[in-house]
Amino acid sequence: MNKIPILAKLSFKLKIILAVSIITISIVTIILQVRSKQIDNILRDRMNFRTSVIADIIAFSINKGCSLDKTVISGYSEQILIEPEIAYVLFFDRNNKLISRAGNYNNDTVSFKTENIFKVKDDIYTVYKEIYGENDNKLGAIIVGFPMESLSIALHKHLITGITLWLAAVILIVVFIYYIITLFLKPLKSLYDAVLSAEQKDFDYKIPVVYEDEIGIISKQFNSMSDKLKDFYNGLEEQISKATGELVLSNKTLTEKSSELEMLNNKLIEMDKRKTEFVSIVSHDLKTPLTSIMGFTDTLLNKKLKLKEEDREEYLKIISLESRRLSRLISDFLDLSKIEEGVLKLNIENIDLKEIIDKVIVITNPESENVTISVTNNNDLVKISADSDRLSQVFHNLLSNALKYTPKYSEILITVESNSTENRISIADQGPGIHDSEKLKIFDKFYRIDDDISRKERGTGLGLVIAKSIIELHGGKIWVEDNKPRGSRFIFTIPV
Repeated sequence: MNKIPILAKLSFKLKIILAVSIITISIVTIILQVRSKQIDNILRDRMNFRTSVIADIIAFSINKGCSLDKTVISGYSEQILIEPEIAYVLFFDRNNKLISRAGNYNNDTVSFKTENIFKVKDDIYTVYKEIYGENDNKLGAIIVGFPMESLSIALHKHLITGITLWLAAVILIVVFIYYIITLFLKPLKSLYDAVLSAEQKDFDYKIPVVYEDEIGIISKQFNSMSDKLKDFYNGLEEQISKATGELVLSNKTLTEKSSELEMLNNKLIEMDKRKTEFVSIVSHDLKTPLTSIMGFTDTLLNKKLKLKEEDREEYLKIISLESRRLSRLISDFLDLSKIEEGVLKLNIENIDLKEIIDKVIVITNPESENVTISVTNNNDLVKISADSDRLSQVFHNLLSNALKYTPKYSEILITVESNSTENRISIADQGPGIHDSEKLKIFDKFYRIDDDISRKERGTGLGLVIAKSIIELHGGKIWVEDNKPRGSRFIFTIPV
């Protein structure tokens, strides 16, 4: 359905006032028009009545003995023309032959019928009336001319009066309708305001109930619905707030778990990769010493070969070194298994830290690599409570790594610092150093730094893991720092 743009912008109140006003004004206008026509008919009937009265008086006079002659007619003409609303009068005999005329009559033709007042062509309205005697015998006829000016004045007065009444009626009707509509629409205005408040989630607004009519019943029902909506909305907000809080908490927990799972997954991927590398390294490292041991053993057992004593001694040294290497690989693997199972035990006793350091320096044999190892301390090296074998294993792993990365003709510095709570030992090399992103990873299982030295000197990636576990079993900590001006510094602590 098409909407009228102007009406679409009007309020409901103005639409009702406009509709009722248009209907009322239309009815009043129709009534005034009907009344105007009635006035015209009244005027016409009035002039017809006056003409009939004149005709009846003349007929009455003739019946009393007077004859219709010019003398009688002249007397009547003078009396008739005294009326200001009559312009002329014409008298005719029974054959409609003009007997006499009085007044201002200027027409050459005579119409023996009453004119239609709405079709008058000149300024005179003529009324024709026949005169009858006692036996309904026609005695003659009379034509009376009424000036239209007097009629127009009368009609104008009636028109002015009608327009005035019309305007007054329209103004009174509009004002009356405005106040009546305003009074009756007041509950609807309150209902409209309540709906707007409810739209803004303000359910405290209440519609005043004045009358017990349909609007009053609707207002009561709306107030009741508003209270129920308020309770429902408040409960819903509480539930939403609770559910949102739980959802946020769950989402936070899920995010944390996802992050943890992602980290664990990455760690598992990394571990799987390291395990694969470990299996490859172990397979290679086990195979290499076994091959050497078996090969040189077969050579020594072959009596057909006449070996010199120097060669025999060299072969036995190689078998010894490869055997120790094989033993060390197996020991690392067994130690890792014990650490993961939590069954690695320490044999704590009072030990001389200097003796352990000296022993490990001799075993690592730094002279073979043209490297010097120096030991400094801030106090005399004291005895500490620790597992001698495991602590030696830590020193051996750290010194072996330092020797691997320290260039020839340089120095490895071992520093021991003691205080009332702990003994701090550091081993500093002058190698290429360790990148910050790898300082934590090197203590993970199977992790090996991917560089030229690591690729050349293959290892299992378990030495630092085992060293870290041993230190932590002693209640200490181990970490790595940059050594100034170059290299790395591995530091571990043993509590006093």
